[in-house]
Amino acid sequence: AIRMALIVGNSAGSDIVISEDKIKGYRNFANKVWNASRFVLMNLEDFKLKRKPRLGKRDQKILRGLEKTEEKVTKQLNNFRFSLAGEEVYHYFWHVFADKIIEQMKKRIKDDKEKEQAQYILAKVLIDSLKLLHPFMPFLTETIWQKIPLLWLKEEKILMVAKWPKN
Repeated sequence: AIRMALIVGNSAGSDIVISEDKIKGYRNFANKVWNASRFVLMNLEDFKLKRKPRLGKRDQKILRGLEKTEEKVTKQLNNFRFSLAGEEVYHYFWHVFADKIIEQMKKRIKDDKEKEQAQYILAKVLIDSLKLLHPFMPFLTETIWQKIPLLWLKEEKILMVAKWPKN
């Protein structure tokens, strides 16, 4: 939370703006990351993927949105705009992944016809989101990463050395 509070909203060359409320806000964000990850992991316990499932238009749209976010974050980091990169990850995880994608998938996970696709989307978005969040919240993201059982999607045992989602 402190790391995020020090980075987000503070541009290079300016005085750091930090407050107890800002730290509390990012503590709440850390809780959101933890709880969303727990939800996803609970719903992946019976997930045995043999091959990538056939995804519908709405799933492809979700993955395109994730890819766009990865591109934006990568561009900001490459240009040393850490504050903007952090804001982008924060917004995507909280307002897109947690608020929209997870809510959509809650219904689909209960449907046997859509369960595998929903599990795949949840796993893919969580894994890539953890990679994007790692520079900002390394201890939290590494702890969650160690709990992910999906070695087929998680190419490295340690998040710190995992391949960045967008190059």
